[in-house]
Order: sequence, then C-alpha cells, then structure tokens
Amino acid sequence: MSEYLKRGNLLWEGSRMMLPEHKQAIRAQNEQEKRVEAPLLDEQELEELGIIAMESLSYALPVHVVYWEDGYYRKLIATVERVDEQQKRVTFRVSEECSMPINIRSLKSMERI
Repeated sequence: MSEYLKRGNLLWEGSRMMLPEHKQAIRAQNEQEKRVEAPLLDEQELEELGIIAMESLSYALPVHVVYWEDGYYRKLIATVERVDEQQKRVTFRVSEECSMPINIRSLKSMERI
C-alpha cells in the first residue's frame, strides 16, 4: 500500500465543503443561542429603578440603562424625560432631538453616572 493511502482521513479532506446555506444556518443557530429571556424583577429591584429614575427626572442626571429588546440586552446612556405609570413606560432623552420610550418590564438595570 502506498504512503498516500495510509494518511487516514486526509485522503478525503479535499472533498469537504460548506454550502452558503449551511453557513447561514450555522450563523442563525449561533444567534439563536445568544438570545436571552426577558428580565423578571422583584419589588425591591423595581423600587430601586423607580428611585433612580425619579432622581434623573428631577435633576436631569444621566443614567446608564440596560434593557431587553428582541432577545438581547441593549445599553443606553440617557436622562429620564418622562415616567408614564399608566402605560408603564419610561421615556429616555438620548440626545437633543431623540427620545426613546422603554417598557418598564424590559428594564434590567439603571445606574447613576
């Protein structure tokens, strides 16, 4: 038997390939595995978020916000512009012309800067 055939699996190594559909499916599966569930906060955490939000609203202090959106956590630095208790939303002022409403149930954490 020749040395070429004794190399084990290397004989078939050149015939392996990945179709674009396979690559796309692998990427989609990896993205799906990175997704996280929406946060569930208890009463104490909600109260702490409320205190920080009201301080930011009263004194225009910037806060670092982590919130959940479509399976991923997003980060934001802004000031609280409005707290709507009926619709359970907090509106953050990101820049002079841009404000962003976020559902209270989507908030994970809020820290003073």
